[in-house]
Amino acid sequence: MFKWKKAADNKLKRKQSMTMLVGDENESTEEEEIDLADSDEGSNRNRFREFRQEDLLNPSFSVGQVFGTVELVRKAIIEYNLRDRVEFKMPRNDRKRVKAHCAEGCSWNFYASMDSRTNCFLVKTYNGHHNCQKKWMIKTCTSKWLAEKYLETFRADNKMTLPNFARIVQKEWNLTPSRTKLWRARKFALQTIYGDELKQYSQLWDYGQELRRSNPGSNFYLNLTEGAFSSCYLSLDAYKRGFLSGCRPIIFLDGCHLKTKFGGQLLTAVGMDPNDCIFLIAFAVVEVESLLSWKWFLHSLKDDLSIDNTFPWTIMIDNQKGLIPAVAQVFPEAEHKFCEAFVRKFPSPFQRLQPQKPVVDMC
Repeated sequence: MFKWKKAADNKLKRKQSMTMLVGDENESTEEEEIDLADSDEGSNRNRFREFRQEDLLNPSFSVGQVFGTVELVRKAIIEYNLRDRVEFKMPRNDRKRVKAHCAEGCSWNFYASMDSRTNCFLVKTYNGHHNCQKKWMIKTCTSKWLAEKYLETFRADNKMTLPNFARIVQKEWNLTPSRTKLWRARKFALQTIYGDELKQYSQLWDYGQELRRSNPGSNFYLNLTEGAFSSCYLSLDAYKRGFLSGCRPIIFLDGCHLKTKFGGQLLTAVGMDPNDCIFLIAFAVVEVESLLSWKWFLHSLKDDLSIDNTFPWTIMIDNQKGLIPAVAQVFPEAEHKFCEAFVRKFPSPFQRLQPQKPVVDMC
């Protein structure tokens, strides 16, 4: 008789709890069924509304709502915070419970804790009414949050300016983050897309080894100065064979600046195929453009192409720093020509040349 009465009391308490959790009028139609084990009555099936990852786009809360992890609870509160432009405080925020409330005088509050029956976080207290003023600057609008939100935007336009970025954030979120925060967000987004430049330099040895293994005949030279990167040279085997077998004996040399975190100069050597199109031969990255860097690049290129007799070759150059004397020393018997477009754009360096000496051959 006593055991039957105890079982009846447990059943009554279970029904009251199920009525309190499930009887919410605003409960969503998309619900997940969670099995609850019962030691006395066997297995019972209650229905709870589960918060999914896609609900972060427009989060909403209700009593009895289930979250899979505490990280998802925190993300949902932050998204709700920024979507409604209100400032929340979280006096309880650990692995077993999360409590949040709005500004002083506002009735909005939220409490969720780990539920042993569902083994998930369950919303036990929630009041969604606000009577506070909305804000333009929210502390939870961090640079990392902005970088995560606009990662694909920067992937499509990696040169987006900070004023344009600020206008997009203000239009979509009605928030005005500082310029410094926008700059850090853009930095984090580009770092996620392109990776950490400093760590990429440490992978150059592995890259060179893999290049020699997968493409035999290719050359990759890496020079260090006191353990730091100084210069590198790269020429694929397919480039060299294609140039020597199907292109004219003309080499075009040029250099340009690298607009990266560490800067540097990019030196290139290209040819011209039978269709009058550019054909890459080799390139190098150096710290500065000088006579020594050009001589090192030209000696590496000459050895790569196995050029012993420089007489049949033609070298097309412009007035780069150290390039003219470097070509004269490495390719002394080759024909040296200047680009016509460069001569027309910068005629002053060539006015001192003798009229009978050809300075323009082809572009």
